[in-house]
Amino acid sequence: MLTSRRFWDGIGGLAYAFAKADGAIEEQEMLAFAKRIEEAFRQIPTNFPQRAQAILELFSSLRYSSEEAYAEAISHLKAVREEVRQYRFDILNLFRAVIQADGKVHPYEAQFLERLEADLARIVE
Repeated sequence: MLTSRRFWDGIGGLAYAFAKADGAIEEQEMLAFAKRIEEAFRQIPTNFPQRAQAILELFSSLRYSSEEAYAEAISHLKAVREEVRQYRFDILNLFRAVIQADGKVHPYEAQFLERLEADLARIVE
């Protein structure tokens, strides 16, 4: 199954929400998120090959709170239920790895991860 732009907008929005959860987003953090997403999802066929670039564009253009970005990302993912069904655990594993990458898990990031797990489960029901 090819993943859509909407799927990648959802993933990018989640990345932004997670990055923003522990404060300001630095350029290095943006690049690290885009790189990790590209590496983690390289095996996923897509009709949207510019996914890493699009994620960087989202990071630089969004001015949302982490809550607003999260809500918008989930709305994108609800629209592509079958894609989420197929890649749900890849999404969760990616964000688990990302929040642990700096050696510390901010409580807000842990809450987001729990919430993401529950929301993805609801999407695929």
